[in-house]
This record gives sequence, C-alpha cells and structure tokens, in this order.
Amino acid sequence: MSDALWQKQGLSGADEEVQRFLAGEDVLLDRHLLPFDIRATAAHVRGLKTIELLTGEECAQLEEGLAALEAEV
Repeated sequence: MSDALWQKQGLSGADEEVQRFLAGEDVLLDRHLLPFDIRATAAHVRGLKTIELLTGEECAQLEEGLAALEAEV
C-alpha cells in the first residue's frame, strides 16, 4: 500500500513538495492507526445497533465491510 489512502486509481497524486508540507509524517502515522480506527468504528456500529439506530442487517453489512477493509490494510 504505497499510495495515499485517498488516492483514486488513474488520478495523479499531489505534488511531492506540497504533500511533504501538508502531511509530513502524518501519512505514516495514519497508516499505523488505521486498523485501530477500523476496530473502533466497528464498536461504534455495534453501539448504534444496540440503541436501535441501525438494524441487525445494516450492522452486519457495515461490520463485513470494515472487516474487509481491515484485511486489506
């Protein structure tokens, strides 16, 4: 995973100098924290199901997508 997380296929990335100025080492830290963010989001999804803001089906779909994302990163 060498591209920025927000990089879209087929589009050129940001100028390297601009990227260094705007993000610096933040991109590396974000990559390290992403699995934890995904797990926290899954916990939040389960909480939303508990208070009935999400259905069981919606919760399952979101958890499945988050698990796939975590496996990818």
